[in-house]
Amino acid sequence: MSKFRIPQFVSFASLLSQPLYCQTSDPTLAPAENLAEMVITGTRTERTIDETPVRTELVQAREIQMTNAQKVADVIEYQTGLRVESNCSNCNTSEIRMLGLQQRYLALLNDGNVTFSGLAGVYGIEQIPTGILDRIEVVKGGASSLYGSNAVAGVVNLIPKDPAANSFTFDASANIMSGDRSSDRINTDTNLIAEMLNPSGTFGIIAYGMQSYVEGVDLNNDNFTEISRRDLYGAGLRAVWQPNDDFRLAFDYLHTDENRRGGEDASALDLPANHTLIAEELTSLRDVGSITLTHRISPTLDYRAALSLANTARDSYYGGIAALGYAPPATAGHNANVISRIAARFPQYAALLADPAGVFYNPAWTPELGYGVTDNLLVNTDISFNYAIKDGHILTFGHQYRYETIEDGGLGRFVDDEYRNNGFFVQHDWLINEQVEFVYGLRADQHSKVDDLIFSPRATVKYSPSDRFDIRTSIANGFRAPELFDEDLHISNVGGELQVVKLDPNLEEEKSISYSISPNWRINDTWELEGSLFATKINDVFFNDISNDDPATAGIVETTKINSGSALVHGIEMNLIRRQGHFTYELGLVEQRSRFDSDQLLLGEMGNAADNPILLRDFARTPNRYGVLKLAYDDGTIAAFIAGKLTGPMDVPHVVTDDSTGDLIGNRLVRSDYFFAVDVGASYAWNLPGDKKITLQAGIKNLFDTFQNDLDRGAFRDPAFTYGPRFPRTCYVGAKVEF
Repeated sequence: MSKFRIPQFVSFASLLSQPLYCQTSDPTLAPAENLAEMVITGTRTERTIDETPVRTELVQAREIQMTNAQKVADVIEYQTGLRVESNCSNCNTSEIRMLGLQQRYLALLNDGNVTFSGLAGVYGIEQIPTGILDRIEVVKGGASSLYGSNAVAGVVNLIPKDPAANSFTFDASANIMSGDRSSDRINTDTNLIAEMLNPSGTFGIIAYGMQSYVEGVDLNNDNFTEISRRDLYGAGLRAVWQPNDDFRLAFDYLHTDENRRGGEDASALDLPANHTLIAEELTSLRDVGSITLTHRISPTLDYRAALSLANTARDSYYGGIAALGYAPPATAGHNANVISRIAARFPQYAALLADPAGVFYNPAWTPELGYGVTDNLLVNTDISFNYAIKDGHILTFGHQYRYETIEDGGLGRFVDDEYRNNGFFVQHDWLINEQVEFVYGLRADQHSKVDDLIFSPRATVKYSPSDRFDIRTSIANGFRAPELFDEDLHISNVGGELQVVKLDPNLEEEKSISYSISPNWRINDTWELEGSLFATKINDVFFNDISNDDPATAGIVETTKINSGSALVHGIEMNLIRRQGHFTYELGLVEQRSRFDSDQLLLGEMGNAADNPILLRDFARTPNRYGVLKLAYDDGTIAAFIAGKLTGPMDVPHVVTDDSTGDLIGNRLVRSDYFFAVDVGASYAWNLPGDKKITLQAGIKNLFDTFQNDLDRGAFRDPAFTYGPRFPRTCYVGAKVEF
């Protein structure tokens, strides 16, 4: 009979070094030898990926390297059922969607620790470097009782490498995007990684630094960016002390500093933000640290204790002269055609437009309305125990505590709030026999914004009638507390009006229940077919209501987060995989429906002909069909891939304004087209004497330049009217030196 594994806390590198598309680190191994991949996220016990009762998928380090994915957002795009979307053409705030649910329903972890706070969700997935990741484990659905309120859709666990040798790696790449770039500077990504291990192999350190630059790009020649300019720097440290097989202590720290600027293009990007026609500028500082202890006390008992802290500070500006009602000076920083359009909008400033020395903005007003400061502190503790009661039974139990503060000021919104959540969990993993495994558990959460204790029972069953066929079924309850989340802390600038989100003082928690049935058929040694039927019902769903805007705050539209009925997300996911020799092929497709139980007001005002209402029952910006196609070759020297990402039609709300005057023309609901973005790339590695290695890489992302063809225009555009691929055609080259 197959037996459970109590975690062996030998260097996690022995568990985590697995490459592209669920193969082992040696691409020459036969398919039958590729079944020993170990995963830990679903049950917090070491299991092979085929044995684990909780459906888990792997993104390997080789896939990250092969696809030149520099940030977490870049590699997530290649996974079936996961999408990364850009939600603003000014600042390009992005989020992950898993099986139709937004990022706020997703637990994003680092080595099992909660470090991704509410504010970090706005831009954070494009600020996490992939250079030291060993793998990413993806758990779809909320079947595990080990994760809390943000794990309704599932878990993405970023697992870093462990130090394994004395080595140094320098990795650099450069790329150019299609479109009118703001300057001649080339986009660059640079990573330095130094790895040190003591002679006994009991203590090691990985120190790393990274730099990333993206130039602003105007894709429709209206002198406003669709791709924001970004300048990111970061440095981090990972230290692991493991004096024996039973004890392991890991410390992680990462600091990132990013400046992001979009809006009026070209030289205006270098002007002070409140001197431009439209600008969104964000300076984000993140400091993230965690310490994790794993200790096996006896052959039947081990525990894991962790403390993580994350502090995010953001200085922001959302606005511009057009939004705040002022005209620009006739200086070289602005495009003359744009200035003339603004002059038509504000004829009272005609004289100032002709006078370069004219006072065109009110310095006492714009800091109050345009500038904002946001601080966000997250503290999380987590302790869990695994106790092998007897053969075939593991009891996992523990406690998690989360404390988060949000201070946000600017644009008439002032938030000073804190959230505390105590979560207790217990889970029983019962291997009934060789064919059936039953995992069931209960969470009890006490949240500071919810009066009553919230209970979340969850269960999953794995049935294996043969060595080649498994079926996993799960049911899980979950909740989301009434907090400000990621996108709530982003401010939109639509048609010259600034939009902010506030919480309804009577907001109650969302409650959800999820179901899934996931068969997996290993047809033979080369072919595998797997999929999932899934459904999530959400009650008292959060919705941003625009009907209660305060008319006294001219130029600022307040939307209120309220409870608005229920919603259902359901569908089917299918994956067909073939592994043969050095080749891997994968085809994945999702067909889903995401609907509220009644029409929701997305734009406009009921009974207002000029600001006509847009009502929609389906989730906006959510396609019913999407998928991936991946083909890869990797023999350790030559690696090549081609990947296609399909995005089906979706409904996208659009505020239409006159791009000359900013006057509202009306609200529209646009049905987007199909997109199929193709990425290709190849690399060649030279092994040199003395364990040295040089790898050259080149490729094209979005080969056929598949991009939105109806981008909004001008200073009064609707930046939220954006959909489809995040970037236009991008050609890249890179080199990696290891010694």
